[in-house]
Amino acid sequence: MQMPHKIRQQYGLIYYHCQVPDDECWPPDETWDAFNSTLGGKLIKSKPVAISCYTGPQQDAGQCSHVSEMWSDKAFQTEQPLGRYYSYNITCPPVDFGARLGDSGCNLGQLPVYAVNVTAHHHISETLAFAQRHNIRLTIVNTGHELNGRADGFGSIAVWIRHLRNGIRFQPRFNSTTGCTGSGWSGSAVHIDGAWQWRDVHGVARRHNVIVVSGGSDSPGATGGWLSGGGHGPASRNYGLGADQLLEAEVMLADGRVVFANHCQHTDLFRALRGGGPGYGIVLGTMVKAYPNVGAVTAHRLNVSSVRPTDDNAELLDVVSVLMQSHPDLVDAGFAGYATWFRGMTSAVVGDSSSGYKHSIWNIGEGREAAEAALIPLRMKLSMFGDELLIEETLIQYNDYWSFYDAELGRDGPPGDSLFITSRLLDRNSVEDGEAVREAVEIVSGKPGENTFNIVALVSGGKVFEDANDTTSGLNPAWRSSHMVLLTVRPVSRSATHDQRQAVIDDVTMVKGAATKKLAPDTGAYMNEGDRNDPDYIQNFYGDAYDGHQAAKEKYDPKGVFYCPTCVGAAAFIDQPDGPLCMA
Repeated sequence: MQMPHKIRQQYGLIYYHCQVPDDECWPPDETWDAFNSTLGGKLIKSKPVAISCYTGPQQDAGQCSHVSEMWSDKAFQTEQPLGRYYSYNITCPPVDFGARLGDSGCNLGQLPVYAVNVTAHHHISETLAFAQRHNIRLTIVNTGHELNGRADGFGSIAVWIRHLRNGIRFQPRFNSTTGCTGSGWSGSAVHIDGAWQWRDVHGVARRHNVIVVSGGSDSPGATGGWLSGGGHGPASRNYGLGADQLLEAEVMLADGRVVFANHCQHTDLFRALRGGGPGYGIVLGTMVKAYPNVGAVTAHRLNVSSVRPTDDNAELLDVVSVLMQSHPDLVDAGFAGYATWFRGMTSAVVGDSSSGYKHSIWNIGEGREAAEAALIPLRMKLSMFGDELLIEETLIQYNDYWSFYDAELGRDGPPGDSLFITSRLLDRNSVEDGEAVREAVEIVSGKPGENTFNIVALVSGGKVFEDANDTTSGLNPAWRSSHMVLLTVRPVSRSATHDQRQAVIDDVTMVKGAATKKLAPDTGAYMNEGDRNDPDYIQNFYGDAYDGHQAAKEKYDPKGVFYCPTCVGAAAFIDQPDGPLCMA
């Protein structure tokens, strides 16, 4: 892709490439020690989390056993500066110590070489100054809940904000820090001051009997990439996407200045933070909308598997195709939720079957009677398949939003392995042709045994569509007409070779991703769960909003300090997996 001339001109006079550890100009140990003193001992020299399993001076059987046991523990990964939920750039996973599988050694690969354990704002500003003074690549890490390696970078120094936590405060009526009244929002708000996770914010929301729009998992950070990338969740159909909730953000820019972005100040930055992804500055805190709790949420659980499963599971995929065509009607009837289907997995996933479809969908604010009526068309479609299917369904009414959330959501799979993913926004038009849907379902389902799975996120429609005319929104406009997101995921074993990983990456991009683009050529993708290797990521992630975000990037980060893969302005750089970040 040809880099836009304006970006080349903007960045080209700043530096040719970032320094990496083997360069002559890389700071000596004495310089790092002095920097650590300036930080009050907050600098951490990185080492792979499982280095104790590998040959070398840090090899330790007991520690290796501990790391191997804890590798799939979310809290363990989050508390490591190099911990990653689903590492895109895994280099040294735990290996069998006794079998001497670690004799080949271990290196950091694309992970940061240093991390600063930030607990105060000045730790960030000092790190920004140091990185720019020595021309060192900078990365930002919070919880490590990142699918596409945007928090990684060869030879980088990481601003690890996990422990920057100054409080979460409820406002009965939104009160802007700067006195801005331009939002027109007179409802409640939550001030998230620091790098809290959604589970922390949920606790405050529960105590004040309000709803906040958060993720289906409670583990992502509440102020970073989840929100700026769009942010879907169980309540987004009813109240808008995560980006739509932002009322104000406190942001540290590359020069160390702290600014407030809202409807009155730095409005271009504010728009970029509301759907334009990360990469403009470091978000120190946010204020987001809060809504009164509801008196009812009705959830429908459905499990479908074949009575007589076959190798290709054709009958099951026929059902999946029909259900996908019914999803826009469900969304328009008030339902939101998540559906997943599997084909020939290596373990049971739906009941005792290794293939199947299951969903949990819900209607916020509605009771059982309304939900039953809305489900009639779905049940009629399932009845067409007669006795070919095993169908299990339940309908449960909860008394409020949080009892529903606790029972139906808040969890995610064990971390530790790599997932390669592609996504596609699907509007009603894209699923009207039954044959086209069935063809796409066949391709994205993958081959039995490769453990591909697909998620249909019914997270749009409703308020997301109603907000289409919000001029302060930075979302890809395709969100405003797409009812759902199709996510296609292929996991890769931590022991996979480079060639095996590359084969999966190619399949996800060039086969499965291509099939969903063919199905919905005029929509886009969800950047937080999108394909890092998508050659058309600018159009698919940002759509017509990109030019405005590029202007904000050039204004607030003229040196490209906050570069990250597939972020706005990334086309100006070449990101080498084992070398410096260079100008394109």
